[in-house]
Amino acid sequence: MADLLEALVQIKALAETPPRVAELLRLAPPDAWRRRPDQGVWTPVEVLAHLADAELFFGTRTRLVLTSERPFLQPFQGAVLAELAGYNSWPPAVAFERFRSRRVETLELLSSCSAAGLARVGVHPVRGETSVADLVALALAHDTDHVGQMRERLGIAVALDRGEAEAVWRR
Repeated sequence: MADLLEALVQIKALAETPPRVAELLRLAPPDAWRRRPDQGVWTPVEVLAHLADAELFFGTRTRLVLTSERPFLQPFQGAVLAELAGYNSWPPAVAFERFRSRRVETLELLSSCSAAGLARVGVHPVRGETSVADLVALALAHDTDHVGQMRERLGIAVALDRGEAEAVWRR
């Protein structure tokens, strides 16, 4: 299990993801969000919609672990959900708002967690015992991976400051 200090730092980092995504929305032209980089590869808006729905699972799993004794943490099939929900048809602003509001709700809950709460566990069929702190670490890794995918697929290079990022789009 992740230690308490590490979990608290990671919770703070989870709060930084929505502003990072908002910056991508500001920088990328609307048509870039629906460009499919290759057959079978999600578009940027599909990645963002996936983050929104994955946040539902993260929040639900966190609530289950905090309120039940060793609950079963059901996996979900992201690709199946993407198809059923029609992720590519979601307006990017709607996908973002769903992600942002769900993340705010999850962070409100996490802000009230004690060390004992962060140590509570559920049981995942693949990962085994998974604590709330572990869920936080997994969510942060998931955010980092998918924000990187969106940035890459939108053609936005990692920039040191906003001026550099905007210069990428002027080229």
